[in-house]
Amino acid sequence: MRRAGTATAPLGSGISPVEVDPVRDPRWDSFVRRHRSAGAYHLGAWAEVLHSAYGYRPAYLALEAPDRTILGGLPLMCTRGPLTGRRMRTLPVLPPAGPLADSDEHMRALLEAACRLTDSMGARVWTAHARQGGLEAVAPELRAMPKNPTFVLPLDREPDEIRRGWKKSSSNIFRSVRKAEKAGVTVREATSRADVRAFYMLYARTMRRRRVLPRPFRQIAAAHELLPDGVFQMHLAEHDGRIVAGSMWHSFGGTLDLLYNGSDERHLDARPNHALYWHALRWAAETGHAELDFGPAKPGSGLADFKQQWGAEPLPEFRYDYVPGERTGRGGSGAGPAGAAEGRESTSLLARAIERAPLHLLAMAGLIGYRL
Repeated sequence: MRRAGTATAPLGSGISPVEVDPVRDPRWDSFVRRHRSAGAYHLGAWAEVLHSAYGYRPAYLALEAPDRTILGGLPLMCTRGPLTGRRMRTLPVLPPAGPLADSDEHMRALLEAACRLTDSMGARVWTAHARQGGLEAVAPELRAMPKNPTFVLPLDREPDEIRRGWKKSSSNIFRSVRKAEKAGVTVREATSRADVRAFYMLYARTMRRRRVLPRPFRQIAAAHELLPDGVFQMHLAEHDGRIVAGSMWHSFGGTLDLLYNGSDERHLDARPNHALYWHALRWAAETGHAELDFGPAKPGSGLADFKQQWGAEPLPEFRYDYVPGERTGRGGSGAGPAGAAEGRESTSLLARAIERAPLHLLAMAGLIGYRL
């Protein structure tokens, strides 16, 4: 274990930031499980999942007391791509897993240690995704950047009561759930690697329709194999004897988070996605969850409207960048007009290529693309 830089603000006696191995050090998950702000993506197994899938190097930070108790933590991964160079990220390809601390003093120590670690690693940037706002005020070296909110449904009523409420507030959702039931759509839990692969092909198919590279199969398979019992949840919708849609969730700390979903567009008329979400809602309520997180969406978009029809409300998420040698609490200026136009053209070409790619090639491209 090595010290991880020196915070400029004084800490309590003997408390210092250190690097920890979140997979082999049992203190990490013990700390995560008892911290009120921790989520599924803080669990140490994700370091192993991301390393297995992409080769990313974990560099997690902890605030350690003299008795070796962990008082704060920050997941970090070092990535290096031929196009993007060396970067530090909290965390890549996952929803927010921001710093965990119980005071501004401890928060500042973690953030400053991450900045110094970024310096020492020769990374060009550290990007953090978090649920906490105002971190740029705690650590002025951070630059706040815009980010879309996630949409969360409180499970403070019985599922049937929530469903009855859709008759007035979201009649489309009410009718679609009922249509799925009348069509005979059933939902079950994934139980095997074959189920996981069947889900992946639906997910890759959906990402192709959206013209976005899918995450590689090895990431999803590793999560299925490595996450602690009860955290990984995958539900499959079946219609006429075949799997036609699926959703991948994570259960932790009273929240059920949607990460990925996928469906066969030839069966969408039976409303399998509505069946999946209704099943997840009921399962989450019956197992004592306090909320269902439908994931991020751009405010005002069709996707955001869909999530809000279920009763989910926007919850802010935040992105922060630290660029070595730059000190600012304001958002960056971004690329100029010429650079922006060039970027849009490249994105359009990639989107068209994704739309035409065979699924097996698209899956391979996802593995390569997310390592660049």
